[in-house]
Parts: sequence; structure tokens; C-alpha cells
Amino acid sequence: MGSSVVELARELIRLDTTNPPGQEHIAAGVIERVLGEAGIKSTRYESTPGRTNLVARVKGKGEAPPLLLQGHIDVVTTVGQAWTHPPFAAEIAGGYLWGRGALDMKGGVAMMVDAAIRAARDGSPGDLVLALLADEEAGGVFGASWLVDKHPELFTGVKHAIGEGGGEAQHLGGRRFYPVMVSEKRGCQMVVRLRGPGGHGSIPMHGGAMARLADVLARLDSSRLPVHITPPVRLELEGMRDALDEPLRSLMEGLLDPVRTDETLPQLGALKGHLDAALHNTVNATMV
Repeated sequence: MGSSVVELARELIRLDTTNPPGQEHIAAGVIERVLGEAGIKSTRYESTPGRTNLVARVKGKGEAPPLLLQGHIDVVTTVGQAWTHPPFAAEIAGGYLWGRGALDMKGGVAMMVDAAIRAARDGSPGDLVLALLADEEAGGVFGASWLVDKHPELFTGVKHAIGEGGGEAQHLGGRRFYPVMVSEKRGCQMVVRLRGPGGHGSIPMHGGAMARLADVLARLDSSRLPVHITPPVRLELEGMRDALDEPLRSLMEGLLDPVRTDETLPQLGALKGHLDAALHNTVNATMV
């Protein structure tokens, strides 16, 4: 990344846009200024006071459909977390930029802003629509969902979009792979409620609601669903396989064989976690 991109990312990280409450308007103001300095007009769309979505459209040559760059400017909480570097200081140490949002995704937003500025300066085949959104971390009610519902005209003609997913380098066999996100797993949220008799802490209640909850959590933790290789994941693994030499080529073949997938995964090192989740439906308790 160029120095201007890094500096914009640092400026954004220093702004606390923890969601809730969000307060994305403070980040939108910075980006609005940077775009304006480059001659790009941007417009604020507030779903409710302080929950600002910023959209800019850079005109292209009309030779291709518009491309949407979509990112979000809110971040998740840092409460109760032990940070090596202060989460809103945007320090650079060891060659890395540290802070809440450096990855998710103020660093990415800074790169998207830079791409828009370059498109305005150098020209692009089609229009470039830059949409920087509120409320991604809490469901998008005040961000993407609201914007699409209330202002669909902003996305007229858009056929392709680049967002947050994909692009992170994966290293294997001395090769560097950059996955492209073409689909997304969906979640199915379930709420489990356990009821039991009341009592007093001084008198143990064996088999009560808390004990049964522990059993539910243990069973969820030990659950492992069957291998499920979806077409996009198969394409990804086949592409990696074709770029690798032996013995890694054979390992990738093992992943693609549902009978051998689980026995092959532990041999993939740091990629095991990512590929394990990509090759299975998963179940996980996220909140008690």
C-alpha cells in the first residue's frame, strides 16, 4: 500500500466507530474530505442520526458495466480484550499496522478510496460506485439493507461488486494464492432455552438448567458434520492443486475426495482451519 493509503487507514482507525453505537458519521466525514480533495463528490445517506452511509460515483468511459466497491466503516467492540497495542492508536510496529479495523475493514476501505481516486484520475472502462456503509457488524439494518431499500437508484446498472471477502493471501508450497470470493456460506441461528427449578447457591441443584446447558455445549463442541464440497470450494481447490508440485498436489487431491478429506486436513498446516470450515457445514455456540 502507498503511504497515503496507510495514513488514511491510520486516521480512520483512530476514530472509534464501535458498533453499537456506530457513529459512522465521523469516519464518513474524513473520507468525504479525502475524496473532495481529489475532486470526487460524495453524498451522505443517514438512516438515523449518526449512522452515515457514504456513496460516490466516479464516471467511466461507458465501455463496461459499473463496478461496485463496498466496504463498511463500523467496527466491533474492544471491551474486555487484551491488546498488544492500543486498539485506536493505529501504531505501526514490526512492519504491521495495529488497531481495531486494520483488517476489518478500515484498511480495506482506505484501499477502496485510493482505487476510486485512481479511477477518477486515470479513467476506467465503466463507472465505479464506492459505497462505504454503516452497521455491517450488527446486521446492516442502518447500512446496506436500508440503503438498498431506500435508494436502489444508486446501484443502477451494477453487475459486479468487490467487497470485504476474499483477497487474503494463502501460502502453500512456496506459492501465494489470492482467493476470489464468489459465494458465501449462510448462517442458521438457533436459540436454545433451558428451564429448571429455582434454588439457592448454597444447595446444589444437580441436573438443573445450568448442568443441562453444559451438556448441550459439550455436545455442540464435539459435533462434526459430514464433508460437503460445494462447487465454488471445489474450483478453488482444483486451482490450487494445478499450481502445486508433489507431494502437495496429491494432498489437494485428498481434500477433494470426501472419503479422505478429514484425514488429509491435518497435513495442511496453517490452512487447516480455513479449509476445514470451507469443506463442512459447521455448528458452534457463539453466545451464552
